[in-house]
Amino acid sequence: MSVKALERALRGTLFVLATLACAQVQGASHLYAAAVPGGAVRVLIVAPQGPWPAGGIRIEDERGAVLVPKLLPDAALAATLDAASQSALTSLARMGAGGTDNRTLLGLLTLRLVSDWDFARAAGAAIELPAGTRPHALVAVLLNADASVAARIGPVAIVQDATPPAASSLHAEASAAGVSLSWQTPAQAEAVPVYAYQVERNSGAVQERLTLHPQLMTLQKNGVANPYMDHAPPLGLTLNYALALVDVLGIAGPATTTSLYSPDFEAGAPPGQLHAQGGRGLITLTWTPISSARSTGLVIERAQLVAGPYELLTPEGLNPKLARFEDHQVQAGANYYYRVRAVTADGTLGASGDPVHAAALAASPLGAPQGLSAEIGSSEVALHWQAVPGASLAGYIIERRASASAPRWARLNTRLLSQTTYLDAIGPSAGGSFEYRVTAVASDEGQSAPSASLKVALKDSTPPPAPRLIASSGAAGEVEIRFAPAEPLAKSAQVLLLRSESAEEEGLVIGAPVAAAAGLIRDTWVEGGQAYWYRLVALDAAGNRSALSEAFKVRVAAATLPLPAAPQAIYAKDPAPQVRLTFAPPPAHVRILVEVARADGTWRILQGPMEGTSAIDTDPPGAQGSYRIVYVADSGGPGRASAAVTAH
Repeated sequence: MSVKALERALRGTLFVLATLACAQVQGASHLYAAAVPGGAVRVLIVAPQGPWPAGGIRIEDERGAVLVPKLLPDAALAATLDAASQSALTSLARMGAGGTDNRTLLGLLTLRLVSDWDFARAAGAAIELPAGTRPHALVAVLLNADASVAARIGPVAIVQDATPPAASSLHAEASAAGVSLSWQTPAQAEAVPVYAYQVERNSGAVQERLTLHPQLMTLQKNGVANPYMDHAPPLGLTLNYALALVDVLGIAGPATTTSLYSPDFEAGAPPGQLHAQGGRGLITLTWTPISSARSTGLVIERAQLVAGPYELLTPEGLNPKLARFEDHQVQAGANYYYRVRAVTADGTLGASGDPVHAAALAASPLGAPQGLSAEIGSSEVALHWQAVPGASLAGYIIERRASASAPRWARLNTRLLSQTTYLDAIGPSAGGSFEYRVTAVASDEGQSAPSASLKVALKDSTPPPAPRLIASSGAAGEVEIRFAPAEPLAKSAQVLLLRSESAEEEGLVIGAPVAAAAGLIRDTWVEGGQAYWYRLVALDAAGNRSALSEAFKVRVAAATLPLPAAPQAIYAKDPAPQVRLTFAPPPAHVRILVEVARADGTWRILQGPMEGTSAIDTDPPGAQGSYRIVYVADSGGPGRASAAVTAH
């Protein structure tokens, strides 16, 4: 990593490096010394404050015996490092020579010293003591340019480097940017802290180290290590990763491993600018051709809800160079959602982009409804028409206007009508006319041409005004009522008479209606001495009834019965003696009593009260018997007897 890159990392990343962030590196100078596996003693000195010691560093034991007169940079080792590391070594050397006092750069280089043992050795800040050198403690003497002592660090007891613990919860996650590794760092020894890690990758036949040198481990605010990103993983393979923590003396701990399949995100990327357009019996999809040469095919998915489930329309796949697809297996008016996904070389489906949707139109437009007809009632018009053929038919729209000159048609049904009849409840009408038409609507909401318009002449259903009572009479055993039709006179054609027993009852119609111009109506179906309640109702030529008139009361006087004409009496002795009587029919509401004279001159009733014009006496008093008739009113009172006649 270059110096500038290190400076950018320092500005953009929060370093929470256990004790390193405060006392050990960012604070006072520090000496790390430990016996590493194999028995050798390694030493590392960091001095983050002030200039780098111009005279170098001398290593002594606890008694002051000089073990290393002066730590020197390892030029041979430096030559093996990468260019960024060599540039950092040059910057560190300039600080030691007094060329710069950049504290930010010094801090960055100090972080590099504690994370990369080889860099520290090349910089002259670390050494592995000669074999067999095993002091109990060490002191680092920082020297000025004239070899005088600038500062002493220590003594520090030499401890055993137990190697770093293994990282835990190592997890790999693939994305378009690469493979990200995340893990958790366990507790560690304070004497030999861990500030770095290294990563290796195995893709089957190839094992390679991804980190050129141990990488400085940075932590997030919650203490979790920031992930490592493998920006160029092999694609379409199962990858095995190994991560090991590295302490300040360059000792790596046991590796923690994880594996994952590395998908080809570029080859599996969905095509761009996906668009869906509904047409007659189909939906057409278009998109920008995919650019990756590693994509081996395309598949189309469809659903009726944006969240799915999606069905595969092209199980065999499509040529990856195609940019158009037509879906003919659609229902007119139904809404469909589509996704297009790329297929990678190993047959894996790539990610799906945002779905697009469209609705198909009917395969062919609907024809106009035919055969529109109407049945006209007093307050409603019933329309009928022939069904429009077509599987895409969703229903009908019914429209009406007052005349051909009306500026627009008014829709009558808010929802589509599925049947081929419609009842237009127009209410009472004074006549006039309406025009109707019907339009078929497909499931794609496309409309047919309207049917031929039908003009309907409306019936006059407005009622006439109620008649006015002029006078009423109950004389002579019948009721006679005089009336006058209300204005407008032409509206009233006939008048009905209703009779009831109280003013509260509406009553029943009595007799047949009379012409409104007659001005007179009679009720002969009455009894003398009785009182009746009446109302009048007008009818117009269309049969519309007026409201009831006010109720009025009429009392009927007893009827005066006329004198009946004498009957005819004919005697016959065969096959048995009998007298056959005939007479004229009685007036309305009048019945007849037939009487025969006794031997003492008194009269007895032979037959009746009766209706009719004949009677038979099967036990006559003789061939010269006398007979007569008497009228009887419905009220039961008899009138005068007719003249007597003798049978002959």
